[in-house]
Amino acid sequence: MENNKNLINYLNHLKRKDLAANTIRNYKYVVKKYLAENKSLTTANVKVYVQQSLKKLAPATCQENLNILFLYANYCQQKFKKEVITRIIPKFQQRFFPTISLEELAQLKQARFERSEKIWQRNNLILDMFFYTGLRVSELTNLRHSDYINGMLKILGKGNKYRWIFVPDWLGEKFNATSTDYLFTNQLRTKIWRHYITEIIHQRTILAGIKKNLTAHSFRRSFATLLNNNGARLTTIQKLLGHARLETTANYIHNDYETLYADYSKLWNPAPNF
Repeated sequence: MENNKNLINYLNHLKRKDLAANTIRNYKYVVKKYLAENKSLTTANVKVYVQQSLKKLAPATCQENLNILFLYANYCQQKFKKEVITRIIPKFQQRFFPTISLEELAQLKQARFERSEKIWQRNNLILDMFFYTGLRVSELTNLRHSDYINGMLKILGKGNKYRWIFVPDWLGEKFNATSTDYLFTNQLRTKIWRHYITEIIHQRTILAGIKKNLTAHSFRRSFATLLNNNGARLTTIQKLLGHARLETTANYIHNDYETLYADYSKLWNPAPNF
């Protein structure tokens, strides 16, 4: 009973700090799941919890969950030795994140599972919007016609922070200056659902014959990588993506397989003459 009360108070505390709704939901899920299995946040309990989690979850996810539990413990004035538990979480970098080229974008847009021409075109616009703006899924689903102002989009991102991003003129033409409705709606005329966007990308990837595990975040990484490859400054990419830290932006770019392999190939192509 006491745990439930503490969790409710903590969630209200996060709301007062203006954290994004998705972030609060994630914090609630992690803490609630832990409390369902453990009564207290001791070093021993959290260590066992992380060890069990490592059998099912990626190390990066386990580290993120540990950070969430540590913040919650501090709020509840409970202490555990985070640094001791961090040592058992493997440190490694994922080899490469899949990205999308212009050619693959064209393939995705040609693929079709939708019966309605209107829905097919709307879904193509969703893919274009992801590719040319680098928006997060939540930012895209909340996008309204009225967010387009003088060739730019006013985006409410993580941490309830606004940023401005550019859009090509031909995408800007899709916005109706007299409307305050969502840009992307479903058949009920409400904003499009997040899980439906996931399904669009999944179905299109299969039909296009692209052998990659593409997600909405793949478009975001592609946006960053293509800007970098075309000479954009890292600080510019950071601002367009809405990252708080420059290191996060750099990580988006340096995990791109095609870019790394092209640079590596310069070492042996053409082959040396011995």
